[in-house]
Amino acid sequence: MPSFRVSELQKDIIKTLAYADIFDYPLKDEEIFKWLISSSDIPLTSFKKTLKEMTGKGVLDQQGDYYCLPGKEKNLKTRQARTKFSQVKLILAQKAAQKLSWLPTLKMVGITGALAMGNCEEDDDIDFIIITTANRLWFSRLILYLISPVLGIKRRKPGDKSAKDKVCFNLFLEENHLRIVPETLFLAHEICQIKPLLNKDNIYEKFLWENRWTKKFLPNCVKISSKFKSLSRVCQGRQSSKLRMKYLISFLENLAFRLQHQYMKRKITSEKVSLYQAFFHPKDVSGEVLRKYQENLKFLGLDNSK
Repeated sequence: MPSFRVSELQKDIIKTLAYADIFDYPLKDEEIFKWLISSSDIPLTSFKKTLKEMTGKGVLDQQGDYYCLPGKEKNLKTRQARTKFSQVKLILAQKAAQKLSWLPTLKMVGITGALAMGNCEEDDDIDFIIITTANRLWFSRLILYLISPVLGIKRRKPGDKSAKDKVCFNLFLEENHLRIVPETLFLAHEICQIKPLLNKDNIYEKFLWENRWTKKFLPNCVKISSKFKSLSRVCQGRQSSKLRMKYLISFLENLAFRLQHQYMKRKITSEKVSLYQAFFHPKDVSGEVLRKYQENLKFLGLDNSK
């Protein structure tokens, strides 16, 4: 850390680059501003002025258009290589989402994780988030698994030794249960970096509204509008118009949930599964990421983080 007094904005910039460093991910100036870890809105003019001052004093290192912490310059080549791998995987993801677009119970298909940030390694899989209509999550999941081979979508299965370019449906939400908890910097990042490939009835915007708590960590990252807050209630009203159909659908959805949960129960480790949400991450990396983040801050002389 520099010997001069560090302002709150300078701390925020350093924290942002310290978090990105965990993923070997140097940032451009507009990316630092977008992903700025801060508790308040920062004017763009103040940000640019401060960033220039920090670079001039050697607090940060600049390599072309990219910024990183001193001594982390080698990560630029890593990011450039991963960008190329990600471009190939993005095309595959877009094709898969297009093949799934005809399914009436799917409201959104999006990419998450490393691919959403353009930071994939060559052998990585393709992580998808799926949002379904109300009371259709487990029925939709069953259909997805059955038709993926027919549609030519290579799905990653549990125990696969090779994951390269395979689609992993690792996050399912139904439209009336979109809020993700707990409220942590890691999950705020994961939520805000999601990129929708299929977005029906503005469900992505509704998803952002339901997770507006992310603004406490990343105030500049995504635009969130309150005009989308009532979308799910509208959809729910339409689906409830015929009681008989509603009860039949509810019965089939519960049956699909019980059958699939019974099948996977013995294999569940850190996965989080309920009737309305399913997180299929066999390894929960959030704790490890936040631990490394704290270590980076401590090394840099910053002991106050989110």
